[in-house]
Amino acid sequence: MIDTALVDGHTILTADFNGDGLDEIVAGYRGTGRSVYLYSLAGEHWTRQTIDDAGMAAAACAAADLNQDGRVDIVCIGSATQNLKWYENR
Repeated sequence: MIDTALVDGHTILTADFNGDGLDEIVAGYRGTGRSVYLYSLAGEHWTRQTIDDAGMAAAACAAADLNQDGRVDIVCIGSATQNLKWYENR
């Protein structure tokens, strides 16, 4: 079990966002507190980083190097929030 706090989880994807050769997990949810999180494995435990706090009711997310800088970015589309956001991997 990685996280039990997502309410109405609706999207999940994996990619190597930090370039260490291991995939991280992006999970978004559209229920109360809607957010997008990035989970990284640190040793034997998963850590959670907030990508978007309440500004995205993520119905779907995708990973791609949108600006061709060699780093994988995240783009999500929101249902209840009616938005499309690009999260640039800096």
